[in-house]
Amino acid sequence: MKASERERSPGGAPSVRAVAAGARPRVLVTAADRLLLYFVVGLALVLLSATSACPAGRQARVVGADGFERVLPLDADARLEVPGPLGTTVVEVNGGAARVTSSPCPQHLCVRMGRISSAGESVVCVPNRVAVIVEGQVPSGTDAITR
Repeated sequence: MKASERERSPGGAPSVRAVAAGARPRVLVTAADRLLLYFVVGLALVLLSATSACPAGRQARVVGADGFERVLPLDADARLEVPGPLGTTVVEVNGGAARVTSSPCPQHLCVRMGRISSAGESVVCVPNRVAVIVEGQVPSGTDAITR
């Protein structure tokens, strides 16, 4: 019997020993994979630096239904209850940022938006008709920031 015949499994495929001894190891990451990875990481760093360059806003304008409007400075802690068609939405300002802490809307997307502090950012509760907008000088390079 030849050596190559002895190194075969019952189904005719090469055994693990034969593959390990004579075959080259498989390359899991190719040069194209590395190039793509470097490109994606570089693009992420560029986008991160561009979006974090937004200046901090000075005040938050809170607009509600039926003409309700208040301006809250971001450098002073405050809590504001805003009436709406569904009930009361609570807006808090602390630590230089504003956020919606509670709202009677069904999905609570406005609460999950989190804190906003950069000029041009906003949190809107559409069902309760309440909006919180950070005002200040918006840089001309970025149109919008999404989360």
